[in-house]
Amino acid sequence: MNGSTVGVAKPIIINFPRAIADRPLAEQAVHVSSNPPVPGKFYWMSATQLRWRPIDFWPANTTVTIDAGGTKSSFRTGDALVATIDNATLQMEVMRNGVLEKTIPVSLGKPGYETPNGTYYVLEKFADMVMDSSTYGVPIDSAEGYKLKVKDAVRINNAGIFVHGAPWSVADQGKRNVSHGCPNLSPANAQWFYDTFGSGDPVVVKNSVGVYNENDGAQDWQI
Repeated sequence: MNGSTVGVAKPIIINFPRAIADRPLAEQAVHVSSNPPVPGKFYWMSATQLRWRPIDFWPANTTVTIDAGGTKSSFRTGDALVATIDNATLQMEVMRNGVLEKTIPVSLGKPGYETPNGTYYVLEKFADMVMDSSTYGVPIDSAEGYKLKVKDAVRINNAGIFVHGAPWSVADQGKRNVSHGCPNLSPANAQWFYDTFGSGDPVVVKNSVGVYNENDGAQDWQI
């Protein structure tokens, strides 16, 4: 992400070519500086991957520089764009730099498929994709199976949760939960979300059931 502009939940990721035995020594070789200064912490996702994130989200328009053993890179954050999905109201509130920009009705995971509480962030986006329940062990011809073409799919973890357009659940959005875990939006709202949110922008789910605790490589804000 050298030279890029990212969202305020974006972690710093450093990959090593082999497993690191002396982790404290490796951490000492990595220096993170920012303007304005931001406190943060190291953590390991694997024996070969070190990460660093701020204790709280990066401030908007922060310049970040990393020196990893002499290899330097930098990036900056854009606006502080944060989506908070409240399962109690079934509304998504989008704040930009602390100001409410948009409120969007949503439908989350139905009983047995609840969308876990936690802080997620945008990983990647697909204008069109096929969602197939067999990829997580549910045959498409079973009662809870599906194979659907969806638009404006925004991945927010590596365990199958996307914010995406769901024209079939528009009547439920803001009223009841009917999905298999993904936050469902209307086609128009999904396109807006897809166009507005980018890599590292956070999505917070609250007042739901359970917690996001998968060890899926995107659980940075649960660590």
